[in-house]
Amino acid sequence: MANVSKMPRIMPYSLEAEQSLLGCMFLSSAVSVDIIPIVSVRDFYSTAHQKIYQAMLDNYYKDVAIDYVTVTKVLEDKGELEEVGGLSYVAELTNYVPSAANYMSYYEIVHSDSMLRQIIEACQEVINSAFERKDSAEVLAAAEKAIFDIGQSRRRGDLEHIKKGVNEALDLMEKISIDPNSNTGVKVGFPTLDKYTNGFKPGELIIIAARPGIGKTTLAVNFAVNSALKYGKTIAMFDLEMSMLQVAQRFICSTGRVAMDYVKGGTKDQTVWDTLIETKKILENSNIYVDDTTNISPADILGKCRKLKAKYGLDMVIIDYLQLMKSERPTKDGNRQQEVANLTRDLKLAARELGVPIILLSQLNRESEKRTNKTPQLSDLRESGSIEQDADIVMFIADIQAEGVQPDGGDDALDYSLVIAKHRNGARGTIPIKWKSEFTQFYENGKDTRFTKNTSKVQKGTVLTPTTDSDIDDIFKED
Repeated sequence: MANVSKMPRIMPYSLEAEQSLLGCMFLSSAVSVDIIPIVSVRDFYSTAHQKIYQAMLDNYYKDVAIDYVTVTKVLEDKGELEEVGGLSYVAELTNYVPSAANYMSYYEIVHSDSMLRQIIEACQEVINSAFERKDSAEVLAAAEKAIFDIGQSRRRGDLEHIKKGVNEALDLMEKISIDPNSNTGVKVGFPTLDKYTNGFKPGELIIIAARPGIGKTTLAVNFAVNSALKYGKTIAMFDLEMSMLQVAQRFICSTGRVAMDYVKGGTKDQTVWDTLIETKKILENSNIYVDDTTNISPADILGKCRKLKAKYGLDMVIIDYLQLMKSERPTKDGNRQQEVANLTRDLKLAARELGVPIILLSQLNRESEKRTNKTPQLSDLRESGSIEQDADIVMFIADIQAEGVQPDGGDDALDYSLVIAKHRNGARGTIPIKWKSEFTQFYENGKDTRFTKNTSKVQKGTVLTPTTDSDIDDIFKED
């Protein structure tokens, strides 16, 4: 018996459905208005039909009527009339259906077959890549992205009367008036910032930018710790610069307020070790997930986050940092600004698909260092333009000392500012924050915290209570 799997197969298509859809467009201009925005040339399998449809598009965009005479004229001018079957075949299409009433049924068949062909082609490319023994992770990411892109092409919006929108908006306003917390996003444990944003919302792309060494990663870790431990959120953090070990050290020191120097210096103080063990148990039972893969792409991140969300849920994604990411669409001329534009656009779409906020760290260029006023500006974003355009919120970490401002003298922490330079859905402003270098911790004035709990009772996902007990400073004294 013949091996069916090795027999040649014909791509899915319906010649009759394609002929009928084109015939309906010849019969009714209203059909063309509906069909052209949702059908591409590649949706037709027949080469002749592709050329006929392209001639229709040429007329449509020139505001020329679509009929037998105008379409054959375009085909003749291009030298394609005989290739599509000549005058007789085009004339046959105009008489193929008695009316245009069922055009949407023909469209569904044509569109479905087109989707199936795209899936087959995408899978074939994946198979070829696998046979070429390319990196398995890259092949898997490419496969996920290819199928995702095909699925996205099915999602087509349409113009709707504003009635629907205003009703939904009013319902939301009423809901908020009854319960102000009903529209709260993911809070990050900085009270003034959380008040400005009302929490980071699903689908938002948030940029945190600063010059190297100012504390982008530290602030991101603080956000992750606060969101996970204080509010019970599930956080995915992608660190392209540091290893899991280095990231874990920062989490431990920030969460337990343990001086990094003590950890690296090999302290033997039992009280410090008790704190370290307690902090370890707290973090083990948190909902924080870290990936330290280097040279990662938006498709890689999206694929991993889909799996995490399906298995454990997901509330926020943090990426450290933009300039180390790999573009899946490298430009031929090596234009890095265009590659960055592709990265930020892909990450914005990923935030919308996942339904969570994505915090993206980014470097600043050196322009701020050349100015008298060294407070960062949007134009200081490295490879800027697209970053500013795609982001819903852009925040800068500003070193107050660099501005020549003297510390307030309240404690030994350094003064910094969190500058909200762009806020698509809210107010902008500057928030004073403190930097405690030994604990790798940012906090608002008077709000430095350490998370404590009876760790023998800690369960995964438990919401912990931050404390500000000043007595805990005593355990950090040197041996």
